[in-house]
Amino acid sequence: MGTTRSNGARTKTVWMMGHRVTLIPCGDRYFALDITTPPGVPGPPPHYHEDSDELFHVLEGSLEIRSGDEWLRLEKGESFTVSQGAVHTFRNPTDADVRWLTGWSPLGFQEWFGRYGVDAQEPDARNRSVSEEVIGRAVGACAGFGMVIADA
Repeated sequence: MGTTRSNGARTKTVWMMGHRVTLIPCGDRYFALDITTPPGVPGPPPHYHEDSDELFHVLEGSLEIRSGDEWLRLEKGESFTVSQGAVHTFRNPTDADVRWLTGWSPLGFQEWFGRYGVDAQEPDARNRSVSEEVIGRAVGACAGFGMVIADA
């Protein structure tokens, strides 16, 4: 897929921790990601965002969102917003891909994906995205983007 044009802004597709992520610029106030999560792929460690709410909207399939201590299953067409500071993660527990959108405001967090994701055009990008080295670098850097890993 690589880089394409959308409304004059460039999109970029990367693999991040086993998820195919297309970064979609939406002007100067917010940013969106179009994500495909293959079957059984977990989300990041439970975490929260210091400065933003996060929206989840399912385009195809089913996605489970953990907010606090509860899991919520979202089906195609359903949305859920996790409030700023609320611990959350997500997963695809099904046997099919799930495609979903996420977004937040203010801008900034999308840079984490661009910097630490593996470009989808690179050979073996998906497998490289789940290597200990890539995951370690990404998780180690997330606090610098306002994403804080929750205490176990």
